[in-house]
Amino acid sequence: MDGILVGLVLVVAGAVTTWLAWLGPQRRLPPNAVAGIRLPATRRSDEAWYAAHQAAAGPLGVGGGATVACGLGVLFTGLDSIGWGLVIVGLAAGAASVTGTTTLSFCVARSMY
Repeated sequence: MDGILVGLVLVVAGAVTTWLAWLGPQRRLPPNAVAGIRLPATRRSDEAWYAAHQAAAGPLGVGGGATVACGLGVLFTGLDSIGWGLVIVGLAAGAASVTGTTTLSFCVARSMY
């Protein structure tokens, strides 16, 4: 039962991340206070917001996709040693993509002013 819950959490988190990455370059994620890369540099203007999200889309989508894949692996294997390895890889992929895209977005948004 625990493996199902952990796997579903990873799948949902990765799917939401991938969906946000897909919305970014299409300019369908308007500046807001809930979702997106909300740094002072990205919130300075609408153009900075959209440029940052366009730049972050690729790496963020890869991280989200990896998290979904690891979550699906946990759903199929359970929380044995392979399952826990997938949890660690999924969390690391998500954290790395968020950290990398935050840095990239900050640089892109800051270069606009």
